[in-house]
Formats: sequence, structure tokens, C-alpha cells
Amino acid sequence: MEVSALHRVANSHPFLNSSSTVAALVEEALDYHRSVFAQPLRQTARTTPRFQSLTLYIVGGRKREVSRVRELRFFNPSAQEHLRVAGGSNWSELAPMPAGRSHHCVAVMGNFLFVAGGEVEHATGRTCAVRTACRYDPRVNRWTDIAPMKACREHFVLGALGQYLYAVGGRNELRQVLPSVERYCPKRN
Repeated sequence: MEVSALHRVANSHPFLNSSSTVAALVEEALDYHRSVFAQPLRQTARTTPRFQSLTLYIVGGRKREVSRVRELRFFNPSAQEHLRVAGGSNWSELAPMPAGRSHHCVAVMGNFLFVAGGEVEHATGRTCAVRTACRYDPRVNRWTDIAPMKACREHFVLGALGQYLYAVGGRNELRQVLPSVERYCPKRN
């Protein structure tokens, strides 16, 4: 349900006054939407996306004709499992990332896709590692910028463990090896 519709229901529907259970569910939903960055940690059966098929995503990267790309594509084998067309494809495009990047890292937490670091190309043609990070919400096909890392990183490891994302090692903007680890907390962004 869209947040605006949820607000309308919360403010005007007479059923809310007659049922404390319904009122509690609406308040839980409103609280979930107010906590934008903590949503990956607050997934329940009521907030998890309802699609259940396995999907493969590819995010950004590098093409010969375009240096860094913003594309987000997905492959869903069940979407066309009964359709056999010569040259057909199950690949589809979604909302592009806020910025094109390559050599970045991706992790999944609570059915959200996180992209961090990597290399971007400036207007001058020079490339360098970045600290920026963003999160993709498949329910609404939208990207949200999240807090940047403390260090610029490319060629590193990003993993979700418990309630945190960890960025490990990699190279900085001077191409020096990083012996450090950073932790991202979605609750506090």
C-alpha cells in the first residue's frame, strides 16, 4: 500500500476506531515507513515483497562504448518458463542507479539490494574510487542514497552479517590496498 493511502486510512477510516488490532497494524505500517533506512532490518511477513521467485540482478559495470553504466537488470527464469522464443530473453531493465559505477560491491539485506563504492568516471575521463552507497527497493523500483563509507573503496568485499553491512579491504582512490573494515548500521544510517 502506498504511504499516502495508508495515511488517508489512518486518518479517516471508521474501522480503525472500532478495532484496536487494525489500529495497531496501521500504526506498525506507518512506523515501518517512517524508518526508511531501518526497513531492511524490520522485515516481517507483512513487509516482505510478495514475489517468491528467485531473481538474478546485475548492477552497473562497464561497457566498451560507455565507460561506467547505471543499469539495473534482472533475470527471472520463472517469468517466461513456458515461453520458448528464438532469441528471446528473460532479462528486463529496472530503475537505473543514481550514478554509473564499476568495480563496486553489492549485498542483500532484508530483500533490499545495497550497492557501495566502486569506480566512477569524471567528466575529464579520469576514474577514481568513491565512498558513495545506495539501496534499491524492489517493491517500488526505486533507489535511495545511504550514508557514504568513510573511505573510498573499489575491488573490496561487501557482506551482510546480522544487522550490519561490512566493507572489507579493497583499494582507495590512489589505488593503495586498504587493510581496514567499515560497518554500516541501517538503523542509524
